[in-house]
Amino acid sequence: MSTPEQPTSQHMSAQDITTVVRAFYEPFRTGDTSTYDRVLAPDWTDIPLAPGQQQGPAGMAAQIALFRAAMPDYDVQHQDLIAAGDKVAVRNTVSGTHQGAFMGHQPTGRRIEMRTMDIHQVRAGKIVTTWHLEDFAGLMAQLTTAPEAPTPQVWA
Repeated sequence: MSTPEQPTSQHMSAQDITTVVRAFYEPFRTGDTSTYDRVLAPDWTDIPLAPGQQQGPAGMAAQIALFRAAMPDYDVQHQDLIAAGDKVAVRNTVSGTHQGAFMGHQPTGRRIEMRTMDIHQVRAGKIVTTWHLEDFAGLMAQLTTAPEAPTPQVWA
């Protein structure tokens, strides 16, 4: 049975489900993970977990702290949000300036970008499961590539 505060996904519009999913990404931009109390189910499952990440909302909050410590200007831009039934697929580009240790790499000061794909399942107005893939190979290439040498000036 649904209540106005906790509608079932069957009674939520695609726009309502998409709004819940959009809120999931705000802590990446702001660092304020209190949003997760509102949009993540207490038994939310994240698949796959990052190395060292604990399952559940608290584990995600800890990941946000790591991302934001490494890239205080971390940003998420959505290219696509597609709702079908109780799921929302999201194609993102995340970016930030590498200013703190991240994934074993010391700060480079470089601007990085990474592509991600996520699918969120929403029930009773909360995300219950998230499946995701990130282009970590592309990210590692950005973190490990030597900076470009300046082009020498040739004077005629």
